[in-house]
Amino acid sequence: MNKKAKNNKPTDTKQKDYFLPFLFLATILVFIKGMSSDILNFDDNEYFENYPEVVNLSFQSIKTYFTSYYVLMYQPLPMLSFALTYSFFKLDPTAHHIINLGLHLFNIYLVYLFIGKLTDKPIIKRIVAFLFALHPLVVEAVMWFSCRSSGMYVCFYLLGLLAYLQYRKEDKFKYLIICSIWFVLSLLSKAQAVTFPLALMVIDVFIYKISISKKLIVNKIPFLLLSLLFGVITLLNKDTANNITYSVANYSLTDYFFLLNYEMLWYFLKVVWPTNLAPIYVYPPKIDGLLPFVYYIAPVIIAAVVYWVYKSFKTRSYVAFGILLFFAILSVSLQILPSRQVIVADRYSYLPNIGLFFIIANLYVDWVEEKINWLKNFNGKQYLLYFAAAVLMFLSFNQIKIWKSNMTLADRIIEANPETDYIGRAYGIRANYKKDVLKDLPSALADYQKALELDSADWIASYQAGLIYKSLGDNSKAIAYFNKAHASDIKNPLPLCDIGVIQMELRNYDLSLKLADSAIKVSPNYAKALNLKAASLLNLGKAIDAEKYFTKAIEAYPNYTEAIKNRGIVRLKNLNNKEGACADFRKAAELGEPGMDQILKDYCN
Repeated sequence: MNKKAKNNKPTDTKQKDYFLPFLFLATILVFIKGMSSDILNFDDNEYFENYPEVVNLSFQSIKTYFTSYYVLMYQPLPMLSFALTYSFFKLDPTAHHIINLGLHLFNIYLVYLFIGKLTDKPIIKRIVAFLFALHPLVVEAVMWFSCRSSGMYVCFYLLGLLAYLQYRKEDKFKYLIICSIWFVLSLLSKAQAVTFPLALMVIDVFIYKISISKKLIVNKIPFLLLSLLFGVITLLNKDTANNITYSVANYSLTDYFFLLNYEMLWYFLKVVWPTNLAPIYVYPPKIDGLLPFVYYIAPVIIAAVVYWVYKSFKTRSYVAFGILLFFAILSVSLQILPSRQVIVADRYSYLPNIGLFFIIANLYVDWVEEKINWLKNFNGKQYLLYFAAAVLMFLSFNQIKIWKSNMTLADRIIEANPETDYIGRAYGIRANYKKDVLKDLPSALADYQKALELDSADWIASYQAGLIYKSLGDNSKAIAYFNKAHASDIKNPLPLCDIGVIQMELRNYDLSLKLADSAIKVSPNYAKALNLKAASLLNLGKAIDAEKYFTKAIEAYPNYTEAIKNRGIVRLKNLNNKEGACADFRKAAELGEPGMDQILKDYCN
């Protein structure tokens, strides 16, 4: 036996030398086509459209990242990453995707190192690293630009675990300090990092055979306090609290029991059967007061899993270790009281699945070594591993296609989910694509109306439908939809401005001025409202006041070419200020306003 192990050693060394480069290459080949995928209108765009501090990097904006919530999350380091990426590459989707892929490649390396410190069998760390790299469940964490926070928190989390293992090996306090630093950086990337102390406890009990005792917990108090602090910060977000309130109103305590069991079962099943994946999985609507039947079966299957773990503990303790590591890391993402509007998510399992992958790898090794009697006489065990790898790569390659565009994303969300109010958002996203890219206005309008049917408070769908009717010349319907949009979000000045533009085109200048003032009252520095007021004043014969408000619009938004051009026209036609007018026309031309070359030729040569 020893001689055989000795003979195999050079082969293991060679595999170790070449495995990671091969895995990196395979990962790049699977994901490379997805690097040209769009920045999606599903959270991605919000980082650059809703948060001006992201596109204007400064010391003040960095301070804002650490004192604000973004898309329901406290994530200052990912926000800094977005801002830095934008400062170099603007909205080039390839650059943003490459950074996500680069993070994933580095995380693969960290997983390889981490598992290598838990076992002396190279094949186990190779299998776990491969599954972490190319399992279809990881596609969302890599391809969804908004998942930058997942890639970053996992990176720092794994670095923290490696530092902790080094601390246990050498018993040097400096490694505990390094571990703490990585932990804090992980917390500053995503709230899911609060599970770090639980993962350390699982490692202590199973890897270092430290008994479960008060001392085990006391030693983790600094980590636990940090987790508590960041947990409180997360829950202070009012939108998270609103989601919890919504769930309490729609589900009973009994429902929560079945929902929780379904969540756990879903993550187990998708690891071994990763098909029919989707970007969104909504909470199930209750029919006649009941959840779908599968939710009531879930506790029975979970109980069977628990029994299997118990029965296998003495001979295969790695099963219990993998399950507990999985749940320790996943625990905060389990929607015991739903704080998000999705019941499960592929990205939530990005890091936790290393626990289940560890079990799969060990079971395979036991099977090959005939410690398990499944298909004992089967001679293609090694080939079966390669076949499974090929299938997973194929499934991941297909999964990447979902993230190609807003159209492919929305189609999959609609296909995979029941019709709930949250899915109205997907219809709206698909409608935007049909309107702006495909120029298919009737089909886009049908999707906007479907979105409103599912969620009557969707102001964006109302507003976009209004824009379509306006482009079709149906002003009465356009105004009706703009009013509906304003009623859904009374703090948004945009619908008021669009109604004002229609009224100005109808020469109802007093009414357009009134609407502009209403929009300015809602948002005093809103450039479009200031421009509308200036144009209304000009049509009412108040050129001096008009120039004043065009100037205010430009001060609010220095690159607002329409306002710059309009001020130039006022200066030229009404205020006898040709020099000021030509300066405005040249500025508008520099910024790309259409038609300026002819105006400059006619008036400023």
